[in-house]
Amino acid sequence: MNSTTEKKLFYNYCELLKEFIKIIKDRAVIYGISNKIWLFLSSAATATLIIIFFTPELQGYYYAFNSLLGIQTLFVMGIGQIIQQFISHEWAKINFDPGSGFSGDKIALERLASIKQFTVKWFSWITLLMFFGLSAGGFFFLIKSSPDSDVYLSEWLFPWLVICLLKSMQILLSPGLTFLEGINEVENINRFRLKQSLSERITSWFVMILGGKLWLFSAGTTVNLLGQINFFRRKYYALLKEVLSLKSAENKIWKKEILPLQWRSAISSVTGFLNFSFIIPLIFWYLGPVAAGSAGISWAVITMFWGLSVTIITTKMPTFAIAAASKNYNKLNRTFFISTLNSTLLLLITVLSFNLGLILLKNISPSVSERFLDPLPLFLFSLSVIPHHIRFAMVSYMRALKREPFWKISLAESVLILIVLPLCCKNFGMTGLGAGFLFIIIIITAITYFVFKKMKCESAP
Repeated sequence: MNSTTEKKLFYNYCELLKEFIKIIKDRAVIYGISNKIWLFLSSAATATLIIIFFTPELQGYYYAFNSLLGIQTLFVMGIGQIIQQFISHEWAKINFDPGSGFSGDKIALERLASIKQFTVKWFSWITLLMFFGLSAGGFFFLIKSSPDSDVYLSEWLFPWLVICLLKSMQILLSPGLTFLEGINEVENINRFRLKQSLSERITSWFVMILGGKLWLFSAGTTVNLLGQINFFRRKYYALLKEVLSLKSAENKIWKKEILPLQWRSAISSVTGFLNFSFIIPLIFWYLGPVAAGSAGISWAVITMFWGLSVTIITTKMPTFAIAAASKNYNKLNRTFFISTLNSTLLLLITVLSFNLGLILLKNISPSVSERFLDPLPLFLFSLSVIPHHIRFAMVSYMRALKREPFWKISLAESVLILIVLPLCCKNFGMTGLGAGFLFIIIIITAITYFVFKKMKCESAP
C-alpha cells in the first residue's frame, strides 16, 4: 500500500470519526438514544418483575397482549411516515410566527392545509375501526387459542377491552407528534418521549407490584395519553391550533400523491407486523402460553436493542427529507451512510452481548434462564434483526425521496412469512421457527439491496 493510499484511508477514517462524534453530540440523538437505553433497562426491570409476580402462563398472556396490540400498525398502514415526509417538504417553504400565523409560499400552505384535512379524516376513521376490530379480534384469538389455560377469563378480558380503547385514543392523537417530527422538532419530541417512557414504565411497575397484573397496560397508556395532551397544550398550542384552522378547498393531494405511496407503505406495514408482532401469537397458538412467554421476553429484549440502534437513523429522517427536497444529494448520501454504518455496528454488538449474557445466566441461575429462549433459537432470532435493520435504512432513504419501490418485495415477504413460519413452528418447534424466519429475512434483504442500489443511482446519484 503506497503513501497516497494510506493518507486517503486515514483521511476517510478521520472524516467518519468526525461524523460519528457529530451524531453523538446531536441532542435529538442523545434524547432518542437515552430513551432507547431507558426502554432497554426498564425492559430488563419489567422482565424481572414479570418473573417474580407473573406465572409462566400469565407471562405468555402479557407478551400476547403486546404482540396483538401491534396490529394497530395494520390500521395506520404506514401513513405516519409518509405524512411526515410530505410535511417536511412543505415546511421548508413556510414560516410561522405565534403572533401572526403562517407566511411563505402560498402553494406550500395550501398543500399543508390539504395534508391536514386528509390526516384528520383518516385518523378519525382509523380510531373507530381499530377499537372495534382489535377488541373483538383479540378476544376471539385469546379465547380460542388457550381453552385450557389456568389464567381465568376475568383476568384478561376487561384489561384487554380497556387497553384497546386507550390505544385507539392514542392513535387519534398521534398525528400531532407526526406533524412536529415533520417540521424537525425532533429534539423536543425525543425529550418528551423520554419523560413519557419514564412515567409510563414506573406506573406499570407499581401496578404489577400491587397485584394489578394485566391492568399495567391500561395504567401506563393512561399516563402516556395525559402527558401527550399536556405536551401539546403547554408547548405547541398556538402552532397546532393554527394548523387545525387551515382550510383546503380541495383535497387532491391524497389521491394524486399520498395514495400511490400509501398503499405500497400499507404492504410494508403488514410486513412490519409480521416481522415483529406475528411471531408471538403464532407461538401462543401452536406451542402454548409458556412457550410464548419465553419467546416474548427474549424477542422484546432483541427488539429493544434494535430500537436503540435505529434511533440513529430515525432522528435523521427529517434531515434526509429536507436534503432530498433541496436536491442536496451529497448530504443525503453521506448522512445515510454514516447513520446506517454506526447504527448497524451498535446493533451487532448489543445483540451478541445479550446472547453471551444468557449463556452465562444459564449456568448461574437455570430457573431464571428457563423464562427465556434456549441458546440456539435465541441466536437465530437475534441474527435476523441485523438484515432487517439494514433494510429499514434503505426504505427510510427512499421515503425521503417520496418513493416506495419495495412494496412488491414486502408483499413477497408477507406471503413467505404467512406460509413458511406456521409450518416451521408446527413441525419443527422454536428452532425451526427461528431458522425459517432468519432465512426469509436474509433473502428479502438481499433482493431489497439490489433494487435499492439501482433506484438510488437513478434518483440521487
